[in-house]
Amino acid sequence: MLTDRQKLILKAIIEEYVTTNEPVGSKVLTEKPYLEFSSATLRYEMQHLEETGYLKKTHTSSGRIPSEQGYRYYVDHLIIRDDDVIEYYKYVDEIFENKYASRSEKVKKVADLLSELTGCYAAVITSPNDLAKVLKMEIVPLNEQEALLLIVTSGGAVETERIIIPSGYNMDDLLRIIQMFDNAMYGHSIYEIRDILSNEASKPRIRQMVDFKDDILNFMIKAFTSFLKGDTTGSGLSRLFNHPEFQNREAMQKIVKSIDKELMMRFARNANDGLRVQIGTENLTDGLDECSIISVPFIVNPDEAGSVILVGPTRMNYRATIPLLEYVAKSMTKLDKR
Repeated sequence: MLTDRQKLILKAIIEEYVTTNEPVGSKVLTEKPYLEFSSATLRYEMQHLEETGYLKKTHTSSGRIPSEQGYRYYVDHLIIRDDDVIEYYKYVDEIFENKYASRSEKVKKVADLLSELTGCYAAVITSPNDLAKVLKMEIVPLNEQEALLLIVTSGGAVETERIIIPSGYNMDDLLRIIQMFDNAMYGHSIYEIRDILSNEASKPRIRQMVDFKDDILNFMIKAFTSFLKGDTTGSGLSRLFNHPEFQNREAMQKIVKSIDKELMMRFARNANDGLRVQIGTENLTDGLDECSIISVPFIVNPDEAGSVILVGPTRMNYRATIPLLEYVAKSMTKLDKR
């Protein structure tokens, strides 16, 4: 249990280190007007914070830097959201209120803005939630042997695929088989589709069209797998490498290898309970032990959800980044035009 004085000193050290990336000594702390303690008292408390695991000493300086445990305590108990970040909210509003930008353009611009303002890697992940339903399947004939197959969900997701009609079949055959699948899938959750497809494909009328059936089934499985994985829009990996912690080529290579779509999706799936901050080795991913990952869930509409994610050094400015991510997540409902 930390005393109020120890909490105040730990908070001051972390926020100073976030700004300067330099080990913090007692002399720096005596210059802060809200720390009205003697140098001897500050040194004593810093020693105690080091012994209890909240600070650590570097080999090159007599000052201290925060440990993972220190950052964890700070994020959980000491952080006060920075009101100055409110001035950036107007830029978020401008993106979402742009009537001429497409949905994908808005998501990309939001990711770019987050990265630019924070100096970190930002990702916006959208994916259907458990309530997303199949609304319709539709065929758009292109010529006698080709057609475009569309699958639409209630979350607004659309998947298209060009279908080649096999020799021996015609457009009426395609329309008939699509109608059978459409009737069976309408109103069902996308998580139920694989079983429904299997059941429908085993029916005699469809089983007779073996080659044709396989082409369509393969597309449908591919399409719904795409829906389930969601869409990831990232920005700012190069900005992440501007931080002094990541100037080492080996560290950069590990981060590039670690930050992929599957990792982002994993953090998005784990963010359903609200704001989530994973610091250093809490990420359980090789290459990210010097990083913090912040994820904030959002809901676009009842059928679509996702997460806003930021990857930066453990020395990131949590006071500013957390409220900024929360505001972006809150604003994601503006993507729903229905």
